[in-house]
Amino acid sequence: MIDWRARNHHHCIQLLRKKFSLKCVDVGIPNLGYKENVSPPRVSNVHFPRSRSKDNFNSGRSGSYTRHDVPRNGTLLLNEQLLQADESFNENEINKVDQFSVKPDTDDYEDNDKSKIIKEERITHCATVNEKLLRIYDKVIVVDNVSLAKKVVGLLTEKYRHLVHACDTEVAKIDVKEETPVDHGEIICFSIYSGPEADFGDGKSCIWVDVLDGGVDLLKEFALFFEDPLIKKVWHNYSFDRHIILNYGLKVSGFHADTMHMARLWDSSRRLEGGYSLEALTSDARVMSRTKSSTGEDLIGKFSMKTIFGKRKIKKDGSEGKIITIAPVEELQKEERVPWICYSALDSISTLKLFKSLESKLMAKDWNLEGRIKGSMFDFYEKYWRPFGELLVKMEAEGMLVDRTYLSEMEKLATAEQGVAKNRFRLWASKYCSDALHMNVGSDAQLRQLFFGGIYNRKDPNQDLPKERKFKVPNVDKVIEEGKKVPTKFRTIELHNIVEGMETEMFTSSGRPSVSGDALKILAGKVSAKYDWNDEEILPSNGEDVDASLFGTAYTAFGSGKEGREACHAIAALCEVCSIDSLISNFLIPLQSSAISGKDGRIHCSLNINTETGRLSARRPNLQNQPALEKDRYKIRQAFIAAPGNSLIVADYGQLELRILAHLANCRSMLDAFEAGGDFHSRTAMNMYSHIREAVDQKQVLLEWHPEPGEDKPPVPLLKDKFGSERRKAKMLNFSIAYGKTPVGLARDWKVSVEEAKETVDLWYKERKEVLRWQRERKREAKINNCVHTLLGRARMFPSMDTVSNAQRGHIERAAINTPVQGSAADVAMCAMLEISKNPRLKELGWRLLLQVHDEVILEGPSMSAEEAKAIVVECMAKPFDGKNILNVDLAVDAKCAQSWYAAK
Repeated sequence: MIDWRARNHHHCIQLLRKKFSLKCVDVGIPNLGYKENVSPPRVSNVHFPRSRSKDNFNSGRSGSYTRHDVPRNGTLLLNEQLLQADESFNENEINKVDQFSVKPDTDDYEDNDKSKIIKEERITHCATVNEKLLRIYDKVIVVDNVSLAKKVVGLLTEKYRHLVHACDTEVAKIDVKEETPVDHGEIICFSIYSGPEADFGDGKSCIWVDVLDGGVDLLKEFALFFEDPLIKKVWHNYSFDRHIILNYGLKVSGFHADTMHMARLWDSSRRLEGGYSLEALTSDARVMSRTKSSTGEDLIGKFSMKTIFGKRKIKKDGSEGKIITIAPVEELQKEERVPWICYSALDSISTLKLFKSLESKLMAKDWNLEGRIKGSMFDFYEKYWRPFGELLVKMEAEGMLVDRTYLSEMEKLATAEQGVAKNRFRLWASKYCSDALHMNVGSDAQLRQLFFGGIYNRKDPNQDLPKERKFKVPNVDKVIEEGKKVPTKFRTIELHNIVEGMETEMFTSSGRPSVSGDALKILAGKVSAKYDWNDEEILPSNGEDVDASLFGTAYTAFGSGKEGREACHAIAALCEVCSIDSLISNFLIPLQSSAISGKDGRIHCSLNINTETGRLSARRPNLQNQPALEKDRYKIRQAFIAAPGNSLIVADYGQLELRILAHLANCRSMLDAFEAGGDFHSRTAMNMYSHIREAVDQKQVLLEWHPEPGEDKPPVPLLKDKFGSERRKAKMLNFSIAYGKTPVGLARDWKVSVEEAKETVDLWYKERKEVLRWQRERKREAKINNCVHTLLGRARMFPSMDTVSNAQRGHIERAAINTPVQGSAADVAMCAMLEISKNPRLKELGWRLLLQVHDEVILEGPSMSAEEAKAIVVECMAKPFDGKNILNVDLAVDAKCAQSWYAAK
């Protein structure tokens, strides 16, 4: 095996060229290293998959190659599996091909279909990958000792300190999908690219540092570079690299840009174009079109690890399987050293080129604010998203402290209550099917058999559900089945349908009746899950009056009366099983995991500008996805606490998106309602319904009530109590119309006709004609310009309406209404966070931002200054635009201080 760690660069590169030399006789690919006047052996039958992708080739044909030292069943490119692992190939087609190997010519090989689908362009692509990677190695200076490290750091911090430097790390011993980089992972190497004008020796412009073999001391030699705030550094996914480097005690400064954020600012709608990975962006000609190389060199996009290092998993019989595996990165760095150096150095090289391209694109794009050009969108990035990106990383590093003892106790309670709910359902179901006492209530197949056995398949009549079916379930009771001498691990139960004619309107994609949580709620209705089947007094007898509207469709299916009510209560218990399971699996267990916490026990989630409207998203864990307060039966927010001696400040905006809609549409009715204060939804209902306005005018109801000392109830009913149904419709309309919902969607929600829903919508618009006009203008803007803008001038791009289906056009029109509202809310929240973060008094008092959840922010600091800090936070949020409020409506802020998140709500 070639020792890629050879210190002699010339010798190393010659070995590399010899190992990967390749010539395509048929299409004339340049020779990459074979000797003159020596005719290498001829090989053929290199099989490439056919690709259905529009970006790839639809067909191919055979080609012959020559190369040095072709071993029997040898392969091309950087390792055995480059061809079959190339991500530009269609994966399904890859799996159909048994082997992509270079085989010496013989008459024994079949001239089958696979050998006919090789394409000359694909051959060229493979050879080009080789040559590009070789060119990368020529640019790289490998730093593996302290003296060389000192030399390049001196150049970085002195001669080339004026340049923009792209940085990237490669990290081992971390599951990036599950673990936070805070206190997790080990750097094995990192690279710095300063552009082609930099020369760190022998014309090499890219620094690659071997931390795996060279040790952590090499990394710390670069502290002078990383910690210098005046040296500009760009990253792709800055958050990850910054946390990883901080794990070693180095505080990265000089943050200049995150190309992931820049790409989202340029185009927030790339979900269908490969997303925002470095590979997807640098391989997109539309993204890189403005990039020019001062040296005239070809632009090299990022290659994936799978493309270069993927290998097919070997089956037990020795043949290659379909699964492509990649060795651990620390092994790749040792065993595939030169390809690995090329791969990892390409990260920083690609990042700098991507930055240059996006910088020019953003500079060419006007930043329009309040009807006038404020500058370019790169100016916007520098003013807002650069400091915001830095702030998000600081918030991630702070993390939130959690009470794991409390979470463990709640997990035990939840598990116990789930067990009770399971037994309630099983006990009821066993009255109709005895084996249901042992069923797995979490099995869709078993529930479907119980409720819908014998029902037709909506898509395939040949796949109707049988009336009866046997299932294997855990033998928890140690039952000895017939013919067995001892209990087996599993036992067989037989389930049959327990009711005829159970109706449902919800089906799976395969045509079977759905038993999802939503489907079960329709069967159960709005009844309690708590019912003791042994207590005859719990339910009224058949002769007593009950409100049938509370019960779901199971009520009628089981014959109404007592049996129908019992069925609904039992299925409600099953719904409770599902809801408790969601709380356990999504919150109670994950929040106790060490994978998402640092050494200090604090949870460090990842905060991302990762939505099309610009709102933040969170992952590992998704702290923005907390259960609604009314559904938080285990008070999960109670587990998020302040450290001893500290308090939390939880501050959130009141009806932020509705206030923004009132401003954007300049709607006088909405502006007046917000100026008057009180219950906005009650005021909306009063303006919609004349009988409610009459009741308010005659003082038969109150819009709101503020009790005086000694008063325990209002003198007359509140509007929200007496006219609850109308207020609920008004509230739903307030939010639905802001999101572009149509009468068709509302009719579905309310279970009324479209005509009735339209009448209600017309009542809402009657006092808000400015909103209707503004919405029509946004739809027209999306049609003409293929984009709409937020309050601060960020654009969301759309496809041309002339090229999409009616359904897609409807989606674009709804998004054109929603984006300016929701995106502007994101702008307001961002500006508020920046105001809070730069407030000198909050810094002096020791208060830090921890988390943002939609319109809510959470800070932690010393309890002794909590009230003073709370007042400052409210002021910053009420005037978020450099100490001013540029809206035509006040920004209402509610804030509380407490020891836990739950107590502050």
